[in-house]
This record gives sequence, structure tokens and C-alpha cells, in this order.
Amino acid sequence: MRRSASRNAGQLSWPSRAAIGLFLSSLAALSGCSETMHPAAPSPVPPPAELRVGIAPIYPPLAFKEKGKLAGIEVDFAHQLGLDWSTKVIFVELPWDDLIPALRDRRIDVIMSGMSETPERSELVSFTDWYIRAGQMALIRRSDYDKFRKPNSMNLPTTRVGFQTNSTGEQYARQELTKAKLIGYPTLEDGIKALRAKKIDFFVYDAPAIWRIRGQLREQYPDLIGRYEPLTEEHLAWAVRKDDIVLRDRLNAELTKWKNDGELELVLDHWIPVRKMTVLMAP
Repeated sequence: MRRSASRNAGQLSWPSRAAIGLFLSSLAALSGCSETMHPAAPSPVPPPAELRVGIAPIYPPLAFKEKGKLAGIEVDFAHQLGLDWSTKVIFVELPWDDLIPALRDRRIDVIMSGMSETPERSELVSFTDWYIRAGQMALIRRSDYDKFRKPNSMNLPTTRVGFQTNSTGEQYARQELTKAKLIGYPTLEDGIKALRAKKIDFFVYDAPAIWRIRGQLREQYPDLIGRYEPLTEEHLAWAVRKDDIVLRDRLNAELTKWKNDGELELVLDHWIPVRKMTVLMAP
């Protein structure tokens, strides 16, 4: 992660001169260290009795509905948190645009919905360490692969590029594709329908969903293929209120534990067996 955090070690008695010297020597030695993840030491505060998880189930395979039930990477993560902490997990389904307002208004405790960490969002919420490095990719028709495989083919006056509205995909398209015709869609499914109906030439979306289309859903979408060159690099993480340092640190400790015991990769491999970019925890 790009951030680091410090913790108070607790109140100490008035130190001796020798202790002060040792402390200053240690501080000088540490000052040259690079930024690291948030400390993973467990909080002395017990886990919450319940955890209200804000989720917008419109981002497969991160968070979506399958046969009427919540499913995806974030849902599995939330259930695992509940097991590890002996905590009751309550999912609160919200429109995407209402997730951050709901968190700040204390209607939910954490956002677990495939949210990318951005400077704008970081002004409003505090992000945990990221659990997957992804980004935006382009989905195209297989029959058009030769026609559109060159990088500059997306930014031509004759090119029609779709994206999900109010997403980092839209942000990328509006900033970088200044010549193309841009069209927003409310969901991934709407974008795919438009692409298959030849209403657009590209659909820009989160890499995990495009990996899944070429993996688990290959038979369902045999006519589609991803252009696997990443358009952006994004870090997906969970969000808490800026004043909820205890919960953030506890979540970071859990992520570190999952990374070390293999739980993180187990969940990711289940939902994204095909991954064309490196998936790593922050070092």
C-alpha cells in the first residue's frame, strides 16, 4: 500500500537518560526504512459483535447475485471474517453511489464491494491494505480481434467505447479516449449485451470480470475475448470510516493472516482461475 500507519505503544513511565538515548538510536535506525503495510498485530479490542457490510452486488466476480443470493469474492471474504472473529455479518445491499455516503453516515461499518482505492475516495474514507492488484481492461468481440488489437484502435473517431457509469472505467475513458465515441451503461450485463449486439466496439471494465469471462464463463461467452494489456493499474481494498482505526487495523491483520496461510489465494483462485495480471498482496 502507499500508506503506512503508526501505533501508540501505550503510556510509559518517565524514562531515564539511558532509555532516551536507546529510543533515539532506535528511531534513527528506523527512519531509513521504506513504507510498509499497516502493522498486523491484533488489536487488544475484541472483535465487533456484528459487522454491517455494505455491498453493491453488480460486479461479478467480486460481488453479484447468483440464483438470487449474494455471491463472489467479497461475499466469501465477509463470511470468512465472520468465522474468524465469531462475528455476525450483516450484508446491507446498496446502490454503488450510496456506499460511501452510507459508510460516512454510520449505516454500515465497512464497504466490501470491489472498490478501487483512488485519491478522491481516500479523501472521504480510509482504505485497508489492498488484496488484489487489477485494473481496467477492454472486452471485444472475438471476430474483431485482428481489427482492434492495436493499442491506438480504441481512440479513433470511428470507435465506440462502452463502460459502466460512475466507475474507474468511465474515468479512464473520459481522460484517455478523447477521440472515441463514449457510451455509458448501468451494469456489466448491459455492456456485454451492447457489445454482442454490435452497438459498441469495446467495453472497458474491471480485469477480474474479464478474466472470469475467459475462464469460468468461457462457454457462455464464446464470441468475446479480452484485450489483456492493462489499461490502468488499480488496487482493490475495503473501506472504513476515517475515525475507525481499530477496525481498519484489525482488517489489515486479517488480510495478512490470509496471505500467509493461503486463504486469500484460495478464494481468488476459485472465482478467477484465469488471471492475466499478477495478483499479489502488498509487500
